[in-house]
Amino acid sequence: MDGVELLLAALAVGAATGVTDATSALVRDAATAFRTLVRQRLTGDGQEALRSLEADPTDSGVWQVRLAEDLARNGVDRDERILSLARDLLARVEAAGGRTDVGPVDLRGAQGVQFGNANTQHNTFH
Repeated sequence: MDGVELLLAALAVGAATGVTDATSALVRDAATAFRTLVRQRLTGDGQEALRSLEADPTDSGVWQVRLAEDLARNGVDRDERILSLARDLLARVEAAGGRTDVGPVDLRGAQGVQFGNANTQHNTFH
């Protein structure tokens, strides 16, 4: 899993676990700290994409593509501190019984992308 894939997985898992009462305080705290650090490095497009994810973690609209591009453009995918926090968050979620499986993701040339499970997507390309 490359840096962008790792970050997207951690952001998605962190957003999903942040909304459940059953989530341990350790996982919630790790997710909040991770998102805060990532948010500081994002530009307008990335900020908006992250807000979309946080508003509805089950909606896998275009936030993944916009967020992936912004993470790479700003070098977040190469920041070892942030990557370490992402790994830690995924490990905490997995230890708490959550599922963190993410297969290879290649977004080069992508126009309509979904990330996660049980998604619905409607695209109109012109």
